Amino acid sequence: MVTDLLLESATLMLIGMATVFTFLLLLVLLMTVMSRLLLRYAPVKVADKTNKIDAATHGVSPAVVAAISAAVHQYRQQHK
Repeated sequence: MVTDLLLESATLMLIGMATVFTFLLLLVLLMTVMSRLLLRYAPVKVADKTNKIDAATHGVSPAVVAAISAAVHQYRQQHK
C-alpha cells in the first residue's frame, strides 16, 4: 500500500517536472524565434547624435542653477 502510494507520487512528480521543463523549453524557443523575427523585419534604429549634442551644449540655464542653489542654501539654514 505504501509502496503503491510512493510509486504513484514519484510518477506524478516526474510527469509534473517533465511538463514544466517542456513548457519552459517551448517558451525559450518561441522567444528566440520572435526576437530573430523582430530583428529581421523591424531593425533597431540608430539614435541621432545631434539631439545628444544639443542637450549637452545647452544644459541648464544659469537662472535655474541660481534658484536651486538659493533654495538648497535656505533649506540648510532652516534645518541645522
